[in-house]
Amino acid sequence: MDFDGFKCERCGAPLEVSPETIVAICPYCGFPNHISGNLKTEKIFIIPSLDKNAIAKAFWDRVEHDFDLRRIKENIQIVDIEGHYAPYWNGTVHVYGTVRYMKREEECHTDSKGNTRCHTVERHYTEKVDEEMRLLGSARRQVESLGVDDLITHFSKSMPRGKKLMELEEGEWSRVKLEILNTEMDERHAILMMHEDAIDIIRDRFLAKSDRIERFDVHADEPRDVKLLLLPMWTVYYRHGDSIFHVVFAGWDGKGVAATEPMNVFRRAQYLAGTGIGILIAAFGAAAFANSPIFAVLVMSGGAALSWFTGNKALEGQRVERERKGIIG
Repeated sequence: MDFDGFKCERCGAPLEVSPETIVAICPYCGFPNHISGNLKTEKIFIIPSLDKNAIAKAFWDRVEHDFDLRRIKENIQIVDIEGHYAPYWNGTVHVYGTVRYMKREEECHTDSKGNTRCHTVERHYTEKVDEEMRLLGSARRQVESLGVDDLITHFSKSMPRGKKLMELEEGEWSRVKLEILNTEMDERHAILMMHEDAIDIIRDRFLAKSDRIERFDVHADEPRDVKLLLLPMWTVYYRHGDSIFHVVFAGWDGKGVAATEPMNVFRRAQYLAGTGIGILIAAFGAAAFANSPIFAVLVMSGGAALSWFTGNKALEGQRVERERKGIIG
């Protein structure tokens, strides 16, 4: 395909496109132009976004409702607010089959004298799988940054209504005019990924609930209703002290989905206390080594791990919050 000579459908201005470009934004009037011939226009949906001012308000509202940030509000300064549309492939997959697995469970019996004895038994289960899975995954291959997967999590919870790209009203688009990132995975690749992901999700589910999968006979049909979703993502960069932090917002409702935040003195003290506790636990394990080597090794390992984790957190100087962990409010 010749990528020279593309012009805006609205104003006729020249467009800059590449082989990966599906939608090109006119640098003059801001109109989104459908470029790629590998994807039908009716399969491109866009989720309308709030504007920059609304995102700035959402940021300051978040500061007011965050215990740590509210205390340092006077020292916070917004450096920049950037927004773009990130492409995600969406489709529905029917998954079906049978899984046989083993799970170790504790079984207790009480004798006639009232004494209870427990022991571990292996129980075998067989479950059928028959469900429709709606999958959403990034259409870009680059290393995922903070907020990419978190946007998917929030989308799955809020389920905003999308519009076909070319049905977006002129005034509505002109109000936002966000850049649309290139789609690096075509529809064929997306279908293959959805097929594999659907089976992997089922496998991971049974791995989490069992001690061993004995037979895994699960299949996935061809994905249906595959379409490209353009999700608005805003990032607010702010300064505190000599460092820059950022918060990622879902553009359709202004919800914070991921963030890096400065660590205050209280939290740093918590992590340092955890480091000290870890050292004490490891020392206790070392003292018990002569009497119970296996127990001592476990205790020493646990104490060392706690000390290492909390020590690293204290040195980072920032903390990461994500909606999936139920922290972002």
